[in-house]
Amino acid sequence: MKQWISAALVATVTAAAAVPALAQEEEPIVWRMSSYAGETWGLWKNIVVPFTERVNELADGRLVIEPYPVDVLAPATKNYEAVLDGTADAAMITPLYAVNADPANTFYAGHPGGMGPETLIHWLYEGGGQELLTEFKRDTLGLHSLVGGVVGTELWHSHKPIESVSDLEGLKFRAAGSWASILAEEFNAAPVFVTGAEVYQMLDRGGVDIAEWSGPADNQIAGLQNAAEYILAPGLHFPAGINEFIVKAEAWDALPDDLKQIVTSAAKLAVFESYLQSGMGDIVAMQELRAGNNKFEELPAEVTEAITEAGRSWAAAKAEEQTEAGNAWMKKIGDSYFAFQDLYADGASYKHVDRD
Repeated sequence: MKQWISAALVATVTAAAAVPALAQEEEPIVWRMSSYAGETWGLWKNIVVPFTERVNELADGRLVIEPYPVDVLAPATKNYEAVLDGTADAAMITPLYAVNADPANTFYAGHPGGMGPETLIHWLYEGGGQELLTEFKRDTLGLHSLVGGVVGTELWHSHKPIESVSDLEGLKFRAAGSWASILAEEFNAAPVFVTGAEVYQMLDRGGVDIAEWSGPADNQIAGLQNAAEYILAPGLHFPAGINEFIVKAEAWDALPDDLKQIVTSAAKLAVFESYLQSGMGDIVAMQELRAGNNKFEELPAEVTEAITEAGRSWAAAKAEEQTEAGNAWMKKIGDSYFAFQDLYADGASYKHVDRD
């Protein structure tokens, strides 16, 4: 499989490779890449590693990306700042931690009630989502941004069952991004934010009643199944999101065109690989979790429908607010995102979905 993937990617960049070989005296370009993921996480193994391996292999020593796990170059929530101030040359991150700085990030950070992973991938590459991301980050931060991975729907780990919307009221809920705001504003819950490394301890000690963090495989690695009795799905607060590769725009613009194409192609392949590998890991993890001692419950339609409605209402209010403040990106990206979600839902209605 890996040999086939490498061969396919080489074919993708063949045109770009029609340049002189690296001269012996030419110094390689080295980018130190920060991450929000730890080395034991699936997010590291399925996204960070495949991306850097593909770039380094195809760049043939002319561009070298050196990946660093969370807290080496920057803490999980400070990777944008690390690239902007030069602490890191690049980063592979989640835009979830940037929603408070600019709510337009929500559409790439698992918007509540938004697109699932298959729909999201189609929007990114066939519906203009990747182009909008690049334009957005160049305009607002002076960064060049590429989608570097796609992650799927999350789970809830809870000390209590959730049988209705009213059950969310007053709950201390580990949450991040737009979901944290929606919990407080729409459901009268009490969102609490901690980074991924702290979620187990917070849940285990009762610091929160319920926690979301990642998909089944990473949650299993973190031991969240041991910290709370109930596992609830689907986590429609985060139906699917991206990992984002960022580098300063001037550093990107200085690259030779063939290296730009290599990095762009490697990022797209990392999306494909991450979707397959993390998806397979989540399927296996769900089997193992179901064989354990947790109580599994499906969130009732009342709750998932309320999350979807609240997600759209929140986005519309933020778009109006941001537009009045002179930032058009929330509305521009949101209009594209929701139009494509509706288009896909209608156009894909013929598809069979395998579900027990």
